[in-house]
Amino acid sequence: MPTLPTKSADKAARRSGSPTLVDVAREADVSVSTAGRVLRDGGWPVDAELRERVLAAADRLSYVPNLLARTLRAGRPALVGLVVGNMLDPYYGEVAEAITRHAEASSTMLAMVCNMQRDPVLELKYCRQLWEHRVSGLILAGGGFDQITHHDKLVTILDQMARNGVVVTTLSPRGIDAPVFCVDNVMVGRMAASELIEHGHRRIGITIGHVMNDVRKQRLRGMTSVLEEAGAEYHIAQPEKDGEPDTSVDSLLAEHPSITGIIASSHMISMGIIDGVRRTGRSVPDDISVVGIGNTKLVEWSMPQLTHVDLNLQTCGRAALDFIAASVVGESRDLVPLPPPLLVRGDSIARVQ
Repeated sequence: MPTLPTKSADKAARRSGSPTLVDVAREADVSVSTAGRVLRDGGWPVDAELRERVLAAADRLSYVPNLLARTLRAGRPALVGLVVGNMLDPYYGEVAEAITRHAEASSTMLAMVCNMQRDPVLELKYCRQLWEHRVSGLILAGGGFDQITHHDKLVTILDQMARNGVVVTTLSPRGIDAPVFCVDNVMVGRMAASELIEHGHRRIGITIGHVMNDVRKQRLRGMTSVLEEAGAEYHIAQPEKDGEPDTSVDSLLAEHPSITGIIASSHMISMGIIDGVRRTGRSVPDDISVVGIGNTKLVEWSMPQLTHVDLNLQTCGRAALDFIAASVVGESRDLVPLPPPLLVRGDSIARVQ
């Protein structure tokens, strides 16, 4: 039979922030030193009945030790969890690089990186494990490949973490109650489509991963709004396997051979498009123009140089870490506007005569 919360437990739960060791001691009717000895489990002898009372009180209050206070007293950096989508994808490598470098430079934060491998179940597991490791903050950079399955479970565990003092942030809109650090994805889609329209293209293909998350929905909404405003004809294709370089360009161009421009919804897809166009005996940009989204080393190495929308990943990642660093030491920090996405012109778009 579940234990009913006491009045003191209700009072502690209503307060902002996490329950403290003092709350646990008061709830168990023991001294703070006794409560601390039990919860630190450092080998100090404590009466079995008192130990049981302390553990039961800690459970009722959903108490977790204040790692930040311990690390600051010991002169060690506070731990921040970073969950990325797929370490084989350079997009997430760039995110991890920016955040870990910034954490190292700050000397007060240490980032622990977890690779969710595009699996929402694994994301849930890592969130719980990071909580068990008593992280002070959490950055979700998985992108939300699948925001339908297990979404309620994710919301529940993140809410529990936040109520226990973990500062939760995300680098993409996920439909959760947490600060979001990313550029405007509708604007990203509009910028990509506008570049083709401005070069005279009116028969356009869109290649995009499976539309099961807010990022792709927003980008697609931005793209289609610009194309419809211009009276352009457009066709949407999805890859057979999400997260892989795109192969749907073959069928897209076979079914709609009059297409002159293609929008790639990510940098990985754009690389597959350039190869796919070549497989059809055509070339970029002489026959087909391509504009991509995202800026990683792959973009720099593409031939021809890809015209793309830069998502300012490094700025967004650093901003999330700065927000956590300020929050865990009690400083108020407003969510400052992030810089807008940036169009970087390359050689992959030709003007339609």
